Amino acid sequence: MPICPFIAGDLQTGNIKFMVYNSDMDKSLIEVIKEWNESNFKTGLILHIGDDMKTIKRQSYQKFINEQLKENGMKDIKLLMFSPFEDFKVAGLKTRKKAPCVLYNLAKKKDLFEASNKLKKTKWYDNFLTEDFKRLGIKKHKKLLWFLLIINIYIHKNLIHRLSFYGV
Repeated sequence: MPICPFIAGDLQTGNIKFMVYNSDMDKSLIEVIKEWNESNFKTGLILHIGDDMKTIKRQSYQKFINEQLKENGMKDIKLLMFSPFEDFKVAGLKTRKKAPCVLYNLAKKKDLFEASNKLKKTKWYDNFLTEDFKRLGIKKHKKLLWFLLIINIYIHKNLIHRLSFYGV
């Protein structure tokens, strides 16, 4: 199972713009993101190198950068931050531990929405736990939980019927 299904196709077609950022550069992170936004690449991947990012709280920093994007007229862009310093598991895999540094993935919100809907129709989420769905903000888990509940009721009902048939 590849770690990120959303960018697998873009990686194969060369549709990812790879960039490097650190705080000593003449450009701000927002300016680097603007360059990607003005390009024809579908996905952007920024490697944040040279800065000590171990103490940065990913969730709040990601939210801050996304707010900065809105303030700079890029509200159609979603930035996802991946930190190797965060203990993060999905389906039992430590998906961020092998990253060489903090990574910022850039995509248009509409592209993420379309990719997410396509992914929900596949077996990608089969090994996900309920907490994985919640952590990632994926709503499919609600349908899946209802389905599992109905299946459990059906199995339980049939088991009781069979046990009563045998006099148990």
